[in-house]
Amino acid sequence: MPEEKSSGDRRRQGHISKQGNVLLRFLLVEAAQVTVRSHPEWRNKFFHLAMRRGHKIAKVAMARKLAVHLYWMWRQGCDYGQTQKLGSHAGEPGNPDGEQSITDVMIGHPAPSK
Repeated sequence: MPEEKSSGDRRRQGHISKQGNVLLRFLLVEAAQVTVRSHPEWRNKFFHLAMRRGHKIAKVAMARKLAVHLYWMWRQGCDYGQTQKLGSHAGEPGNPDGEQSITDVMIGHPAPSK
Protein backbone atom coordinates (compact mmCIF):
# COMPACT_ATOMS: atom_id res chain seq x y z
CA MET A 1 0.00 0.00 0.00
CA PRO A 2 1.21 3.58 -0.56
CA GLU A 3 3.46 5.15 2.04
CA GLU A 4 3.51 8.87 2.79
CA LYS A 5 5.57 10.85 5.31
CA SER A 6 4.55 14.50 5.20
CA SER A 7 5.31 17.40 7.48
CA GLY A 8 4.15 20.97 6.90
CA ASP A 9 4.82 21.98 3.30
CA ARG A 10 7.22 19.08 2.72
CA ARG A 11 5.63 16.05 1.08
CA ARG A 12 7.47 12.74 0.78
CA GLN A 13 5.78 9.82 -0.85
CA GLY A 14 7.24 6.37 -0.63
CA HIS A 15 6.86 3.15 -2.56
CA ILE A 16 4.23 0.43 -2.54
CA SER A 17 5.28 -1.91 0.24
CA LYS A 18 5.23 -5.67 -0.20
CA GLN A 19 3.10 -6.04 2.92
CA GLY A 20 -0.61 -6.64 2.64
CA ASN A 21 -2.75 -8.55 0.22
CA VAL A 22 -0.85 -9.95 -2.79
CA LEU A 23 -4.05 -10.12 -4.86
CA LEU A 24 -4.79 -6.44 -4.19
CA ARG A 25 -1.30 -5.41 -5.35
CA PHE A 26 -1.68 -7.55 -8.47
CA LEU A 27 -5.10 -6.02 -9.24
CA LEU A 28 -3.76 -2.48 -8.71
CA VAL A 29 -1.00 -3.09 -11.26
CA GLU A 30 -3.50 -4.60 -13.72
CA ALA A 31 -5.90 -1.66 -13.26
CA ALA A 32 -3.03 0.78 -13.70
CA GLN A 33 -2.10 -0.88 -17.00
CA VAL A 34 -5.67 -0.47 -18.26
CA THR A 35 -5.66 3.17 -17.12
CA VAL A 36 -2.38 3.79 -18.95
CA ARG A 37 -3.87 2.36 -22.14
CA SER A 38 -7.08 4.39 -21.93
CA HIS A 39 -6.02 7.82 -20.57
CA PRO A 40 -3.52 9.90 -22.56
CA GLU A 41 -2.10 11.84 -19.59
CA TRP A 42 -1.48 8.59 -17.66
CA ARG A 43 0.10 7.11 -20.81
CA ASN A 44 2.46 10.10 -21.13
CA LYS A 45 3.48 9.83 -17.49
CA PHE A 46 4.04 6.07 -17.85
CA PHE A 47 6.27 6.39 -20.92
CA HIS A 48 8.22 9.23 -19.32
CA LEU A 49 8.86 7.07 -16.24
CA ALA A 50 9.57 3.97 -18.33
CA MET A 51 12.28 5.76 -20.27
CA ARG A 52 13.93 6.99 -17.06
CA ARG A 53 13.44 4.05 -14.70
CA GLY A 54 12.32 1.03 -16.74
CA HIS A 55 8.96 -0.56 -17.53
CA LYS A 56 8.61 -2.64 -14.35
CA ILE A 57 9.23 0.29 -12.02
CA ALA A 58 6.93 2.50 -14.12
CA LYS A 59 4.12 -0.06 -13.84
CA VAL A 60 4.40 -0.14 -10.06
CA ALA A 61 4.64 3.66 -9.91
CA MET A 62 1.43 4.00 -11.90
CA ALA A 63 -0.26 1.44 -9.65
CA ARG A 64 0.78 3.52 -6.66
CA LYS A 65 -0.56 6.68 -8.33
CA LEU A 66 -3.86 4.89 -8.95
CA ALA A 67 -3.98 3.73 -5.32
CA VAL A 68 -3.52 7.33 -4.15
CA HIS A 69 -6.31 8.50 -6.49
CA LEU A 70 -8.62 5.76 -5.20
CA TYR A 71 -7.76 6.62 -1.60
CA TRP A 72 -8.61 10.31 -2.13
CA MET A 73 -11.84 9.41 -3.92
CA TRP A 74 -12.81 7.23 -0.96
CA ARG A 75 -11.73 9.84 1.60
CA GLN A 76 -13.58 12.70 -0.12
CA GLY A 77 -16.63 10.52 -0.81
CA CYS A 78 -16.71 11.33 -4.52
CA ASP A 79 -16.93 9.20 -7.62
CA TYR A 80 -14.68 9.14 -10.68
CA GLY A 81 -16.74 11.71 -12.59
CA GLN A 82 -16.33 14.21 -9.77
CA THR A 83 -12.55 13.72 -9.65
CA GLN A 84 -12.35 14.31 -13.41
CA LYS A 85 -14.28 17.57 -12.97
CA LEU A 86 -12.03 18.74 -10.10
CA GLY A 87 -8.80 17.89 -11.86
CA SER A 88 -5.67 15.97 -10.99
CA HIS A 89 -4.62 18.30 -8.18
CA ALA A 90 -7.53 17.50 -5.86
CA GLY A 91 -6.47 16.70 -2.32
CA GLU A 92 -2.94 18.06 -2.62
CA PRO A 93 -1.71 20.25 0.24
CA GLY A 94 -2.86 23.82 -0.29
CA ASN A 95 -5.27 22.78 -3.03
CA PRO A 96 -8.20 20.82 -1.55
CA ASP A 97 -10.59 21.62 -4.41
CA GLY A 98 -8.29 20.60 -7.24
CA GLU A 99 -8.36 23.88 -9.12
CA GLN A 100 -5.21 24.97 -10.88
CA SER A 101 -4.02 28.55 -10.61
CA ILE A 102 -3.16 30.50 -13.75
CA THR A 103 0.58 30.14 -12.97
CA ASP A 104 0.19 26.34 -12.82
CA VAL A 105 -1.39 26.36 -16.26
CA MET A 106 0.96 28.90 -17.85
CA ILE A 107 4.36 27.74 -16.60
CA GLY A 108 3.66 24.24 -15.30
CA HIS A 109 4.40 24.77 -11.62
CA PRO A 110 2.87 26.84 -8.80
CA ALA A 111 4.06 30.31 -7.91
CA PRO A 112 6.25 30.57 -4.79
CA SER A 113 4.38 31.10 -1.53
CA LYS A 114 4.68 34.52 0.08
